Amino acid sequence: MTARSEDVLTRVSTDAATEFVQSFYPALQSNRAAIASFYSQPTSTILFNGNAVADGNAVQEIFVNQMPPAHYEVQSFDCQVINPTYPTPTTSGVKLPNQTTVKDMSILVAVSGYVRFGESRDLPQRGFSETFILVPNPTADAPKGKRRREWLIQTQTFRLVV
Repeated sequence: MTARSEDVLTRVSTDAATEFVQSFYPALQSNRAAIASFYSQPTSTILFNGNAVADGNAVQEIFVNQMPPAHYEVQSFDCQVINPTYPTPTTSGVKLPNQTTVKDMSILVAVSGYVRFGESRDLPQRGFSETFILVPNPTADAPKGKRRREWLIQTQTFRLVV
């Protein structure tokens, strides 16, 4: 494996965070049946206002069957590489050092903004803060089927701001 420069790591992590934010929040608003596809399996840690949620399927269930329509307005997001040599799993274990790519890293993404629960534009907006750890999707480059998400949520913590 060749050494990866800080510039390359920053560019890849920024591109990943941007793509994630631009696809995740619209899914929460209008494509709730796809929410589970954003989560790694089986090891996601998910907290909503301090309450643990089992996995991505449980998050999807909550948004599809319990949550009112929501409108998210992301005000800012930032990212940071956590582990530049994340051990990406494969069907036969984990990638060996000579098999890794620049995308074999874990990324912290911090997001803040406003959310409005309900369809009326007259309803109040609430501030939110959300933190994710994204990891590479080991099946993103799988040959069959449609394109898969390149990054998956390993950890998520959501808080409404009082």
